[in-house]
Amino acid sequence: MNVLSITQLNSLIGRTLDREYLLKGFYVQGTIVNLKRHSAGHYYFSLKDQDASIDVVMWSSTVMQKGLAGLFENGLLVTIKASINFWTKAGRLNIVASDMQVGQKSPLQLEFEALKRELTALGYFDDDHKKAIPELSACIGLVTSSSGAVLHDILHVSLQRNPLVRFKLFSVPVQGDKAGPVIARGIAAADKDPDVDTIILGRGGGSAEDLWPFNTRAVVEAVYACKKPIVSAVGHETDYTLCDYAADMRGATPSHAAEITVLPISVMEERLRLREDYLNTYMRQEVLDRKRTLAALFNRSLGMPALQMIHQQRSLLDKKRGIMTQDMKAALQKEKYQLSLLGQELEALNPMNIMLKGYSKVELAGHTVTSVKGLRAGDQLTLTLPDGAIESEIKEVHHGHKH
Repeated sequence: MNVLSITQLNSLIGRTLDREYLLKGFYVQGTIVNLKRHSAGHYYFSLKDQDASIDVVMWSSTVMQKGLAGLFENGLLVTIKASINFWTKAGRLNIVASDMQVGQKSPLQLEFEALKRELTALGYFDDDHKKAIPELSACIGLVTSSSGAVLHDILHVSLQRNPLVRFKLFSVPVQGDKAGPVIARGIAAADKDPDVDTIILGRGGGSAEDLWPFNTRAVVEAVYACKKPIVSAVGHETDYTLCDYAADMRGATPSHAAEITVLPISVMEERLRLREDYLNTYMRQEVLDRKRTLAALFNRSLGMPALQMIHQQRSLLDKKRGIMTQDMKAALQKEKYQLSLLGQELEALNPMNIMLKGYSKVELAGHTVTSVKGLRAGDQLTLTLPDGAIESEIKEVHHGHKH
């Protein structure tokens, strides 16, 4: 068994294609779709017919040499001269165009442009009719297929940004001849649902035929009549449908539509933090301003009168203190005078003063003798003088004042 490596297989494919002369300088006709112009001037697009498509590139040098700049347009029927190009490293095949002849536009493109002109004249695409997309939606209605990658992409992006946002699916077919009216009814149902705040109309990429339901009058009119904000996210970034023009906003992809409608919870947290900081600063400043206002009001209405009253009461207190001091001095002077008189009286009664005048205190057996009565000769007397005492004996007792 001969097992090939990927490199060997791609090299074999490349050599086989290079040997096939029919794949060099051939002509092929188809409709341009998914047109992209590179900043360097190269054009990348797909060429398709009813059943198949193939990727094409025309280098900027060829565009300039053949004078084809400005002629490229989605939906344009063209005949190109080209050769097969196989990129061995990635295993990718496309054709490199060396010339192009412009033919008529495809029937779908002509129908698209005619309906676009009509609806433009009716004002379906006017900016005045467009509604602002809510920055914060609690519930988003999804009008798309339940089985496509669009649903997964939107939910995945939304979950990463804000897991609190809810979704309601209004499942509809997104391609086929009968899809248009069903899509229109899905939009109307989402618009009437009281839980839904914003609507996303979504579909993945595809050919012009695949995207055609989103160019039908029924769907465009449903988008235009929608009372709730609606974001159209149909096809790839380069695909434009009439729904994109009628919607309030276009999402380049379904993932981009999720980014438009779902505010990141981190942004909400940061805004709350900034608002909290602002409120704290505002409250501190408000309290400070109120204190200043109150202080100014106090100084004008209460402060000065209060200070004047305090000064008056202080003066009155000083006056009363002076009166009380004088009264206390007078009372003390009076008490001193009375004490002086009492001292003089006590001094007059002081036995020592009497003794100093030649008198003495006479005692018999510890009792003061005030009379000769009861005294007898031989009694022992104690005579107390200012500077001492004398022990004496009575020789004789005389009654009366006989000396």
